[in-house]
Amino acid sequence: QTYQYLQKLQREFLRLLEWAVEDQKGKANKENFEALYQQVAGWNSSKLMEELKKEGFRLKKYSDLKNAFDQQGYRILELVRAGKRDDVFYAILRIFVSAKKKFPPQLVEAFKPVYSDELFKIFLFSFLSSILAEEETK
Repeated sequence: QTYQYLQKLQREFLRLLEWAVEDQKGKANKENFEALYQQVAGWNSSKLMEELKKEGFRLKKYSDLKNAFDQQGYRILELVRAGKRDDVFYAILRIFVSAKKKFPPQLVEAFKPVYSDELFKIFLFSFLSSILAEEETK
């Protein structure tokens, strides 16, 4: 109970910092807010990476999503490698819309511009590697 409350507070703090960064665009102290946001967001990076991996494994059970990612996966991987966030977002969003599934909030978080290109790639590779992985046979 207390842990969930602290997580909620942390998410709210991040939202407020994100708002402050947006509010300070073009102002002299914007860098202070960006640095603080990136530090706090960085603490959450490993957690987000694990959540994206788990979400990919969870989504594999939907054959329509799994098939779409199997068909588009290598193209999306190449777009991620090239750092084309907009194209990656569009390709993945199209898959979810065509499958009539909700776009995972963890993926929305991964696309936020406050994360570096390197972190973005790690996040998406974590998600894609889990959803594209072959099932192990016994």
